Amino acid sequence: MPGHKGRPVLPELNHPFVIDYTEIAGTGNLYEGDEPILSAEQAAARYYGARDCLFSTGGSTQALITAIGAAVPMGGTLLVDRNCHKSVTHAMALLDLTPEFICPKPLNETGLPGQLDLEEVARAFQRVPQAAALLVTSPNYYGVLQDIPALADICHAHGVPLLVDAAHGAHLKAVGLPSPIEQGADLAAVSTHKTLPALGQSALLLSSGRIPFETLLETAPLFGTSSPSYVLLASIDLARAWLEGEGAQAYQVCAARVAALRREINETTVFSALTERDVPLDPCRLTVCCRGTNVTGHQLNDILHEQFQIDVEMADRDHVVCICTGADTARDYARLMGALRDGQFQRVQREYPPLLPFPMPERSCSVRQAWFAPKREVPLGQAAGCICARPVTPYPPGVPLLYPGERIRQVHIEFLRAGWYTDTEPICVMEENTGKGRGNADI
Repeated sequence: MPGHKGRPVLPELNHPFVIDYTEIAGTGNLYEGDEPILSAEQAAARYYGARDCLFSTGGSTQALITAIGAAVPMGGTLLVDRNCHKSVTHAMALLDLTPEFICPKPLNETGLPGQLDLEEVARAFQRVPQAAALLVTSPNYYGVLQDIPALADICHAHGVPLLVDAAHGAHLKAVGLPSPIEQGADLAAVSTHKTLPALGQSALLLSSGRIPFETLLETAPLFGTSSPSYVLLASIDLARAWLEGEGAQAYQVCAARVAALRREINETTVFSALTERDVPLDPCRLTVCCRGTNVTGHQLNDILHEQFQIDVEMADRDHVVCICTGADTARDYARLMGALRDGQFQRVQREYPPLLPFPMPERSCSVRQAWFAPKREVPLGQAAGCICARPVTPYPPGVPLLYPGERIRQVHIEFLRAGWYTDTEPICVMEENTGKGRGNADI
């Protein structure tokens, strides 16, 4: 990120001062639903096949928390994909929500998160009939797409909305894939700066109309500034217009190049690339696996940066992930392939520890209570028996393995040791037996 890759894809933004206004005559007010912002939002809604669209200058974080706040009552229960972003944890703390998690199935021996099991989702609704909504992430950081139509059918059969964190999917319409709303979702948070050329912090909240637009307008200001940037708002509209024009071809070229890259990596390098034969994927996301080579994902990330001046989006123990967009050039892809073919990378036979099943933690208190209670840091090796006070988010960026309010057991410590943490790395835990703390205070 960002999707523009530091290139002036939208030349209208080259002189930002002439559009850096606040609410004056002729500019409109983002949270009043008036012109000219409303027309820009309606244009985005038409493009994505949505009934309504609300612009966000607080990124997909603000859009996602707004969706949760509009769909789930204060103190309610939310069924949620365990692969969710840490901003969902913030919503739970602010709104005192109870999460009920569903873990995606591991896609392969590396533990890469795949699709949700639809039968497990159906069982979760039976187990938690009070759930007010289901929230899933699609595409996830590795590009995996969820079965949104099937998930929407399950939700609607139980009379609740489906919320989608589609932060990484703003470009999917341009490569021929339907938006989450067109697939049956009710609200979708979409980041226009991650894969489109809009400016940082710009995003959309798309709606099917199940939740009134007025509710979104009332909820969004709770989680954002009262002075939203008009430069960011303009960049959203410009990015949408670009995507409907020359950007459409740019993304079709991007998808074709990524498909070719996947084939070349699998056929001509020691690495392997995740492909659509493995799982439904974002056509523009490149996930490279390092298993069976002489480097880990972290080491490959460092080598690409230090020796080839290539920065990937993220790395974990077994993968590096590249966000490819319509702003990337043929030279960019050629440089990456040249680096991956470098002779320093070799195939090796090595023993990998078996994939540990994710040990679902037991909830000991609410997210809110754990977040606002007194806390302390302890080394990971001494955290068994403690209650997690802050999200433990190793990789990918922002996806927690442990949530506030969950009791940490030795099995969780072993899980973290296996892939990310050492015994000495600190974990933030809740101070217990100190009274109610601030967690029970009214907002």
